[in-house]
Amino acid sequence: IYAMGNLGIALITVMQTLFMVYFFFPPKDSGIPYLIPQGELILGLTLFGVIMGIGRMVDAVLDPVIASFSDRLKHPEGRRIPMMRWAAAPFVLCWIGVFFVPESDGISVINSVWLSIFMLLGVFFFTAYMIPFYSLMVEVAKSSDDKVDLGTISSAFWFVGFLLVSFTPGLWPLVAEWLGVSMVWGVRITFIAVAVVGLACLMVPVLLIDERKFADPSVERSHQKLLPSLGRVLRNRNFSIYLAANTSYTIAATVFETGLIYFITVLALKGAGLQGTLTTIIGALTLACYPLVAKLSKSRGKDWVLKVSLALFALTFVAITFYGVGDLSVYWLFAAVIILSPFAQASFGILPQVVTSDCAAWDQYKSGEDHAGMYIAANGFFRKIGGTLGMVLFTSFLLFGLSL
Repeated sequence: IYAMGNLGIALITVMQTLFMVYFFFPPKDSGIPYLIPQGELILGLTLFGVIMGIGRMVDAVLDPVIASFSDRLKHPEGRRIPMMRWAAAPFVLCWIGVFFVPESDGISVINSVWLSIFMLLGVFFFTAYMIPFYSLMVEVAKSSDDKVDLGTISSAFWFVGFLLVSFTPGLWPLVAEWLGVSMVWGVRITFIAVAVVGLACLMVPVLLIDERKFADPSVERSHQKLLPSLGRVLRNRNFSIYLAANTSYTIAATVFETGLIYFITVLALKGAGLQGTLTTIIGALTLACYPLVAKLSKSRGKDWVLKVSLALFALTFVAITFYGVGDLSVYWLFAAVIILSPFAQASFGILPQVVTSDCAAWDQYKSGEDHAGMYIAANGFFRKIGGTLGMVLFTSFLLFGLSL
């Protein structure tokens, strides 16, 4: 029941992650017209890039604000479920709303304003659902092993949602032809169907989990305001060490995901179509590693699993370094990446929320107050910092490569 919420989060958020750039910067033969200005504003920045950048900054600021509100919420039904209930529908409406710009036939300033408004509102309502949802794990899963099991199941549900949404482009032309509408509306109608299913999934934990049955009566809501609560979380030494490790991985993962097409085409000198094959194989093996990660986390410890994962991911970049060097067979190097990376991706797909929940539970035990939301917010904030640094580093590497 809990994991259904993560399935809903995946169904809604992956629509934007995978296809929003395609929708607003479509190829000429896509059947989708340009809906917002495509040119450069200043210093190489596009209007779309500026809107996305502002959204990221607002998202980062909102995390601790929403977390503080949730931790301090005094509601008869709990601190998490009430927030999830009122945020679910607006979250879905705003995230799908970006695709419903008013002018469907061409570029319009109104479309740009619409996109900006719905992006910012979507970030707010997404955070208002996501922070309480992941904080709820601390209450639902009491022991550390329970958290590993719940994290594994929840991550697997998210991955299923990712796969389902990734196949929707094949439906766009079929829906457009069947209903006799434009490709723009083919995309929109397909996403409406996904959004309806996503909303239903988001509401499953809201309607079927009674937070009061899991709450520890000895733990009180947080009495600290935003900054003192955030400072308390960051002073947790074990949590700070974990944040450094997770941020390092996020930087590397961003470089890997963003750069894969370049590693294949520029270094290995192979066709771009190979990216889909590699992504599918790595994704399937990542999912297959979930039970192994769960088992090893219980028997050897989560810190051991994360250390091994960081080492394996580092070796992945060593293999990539030798693409196109000498007489080494690039297919053996592709195989090395396929073998080395899935375990790390599975580990960091499951364990970040588990470790964060463990630290929050320890804090509850020591202080008697609930700061779980702020732990989730701090984890999310540093993950976003890592993603941003990874993108900056990779684009810098590209420029450095062009100058050689």
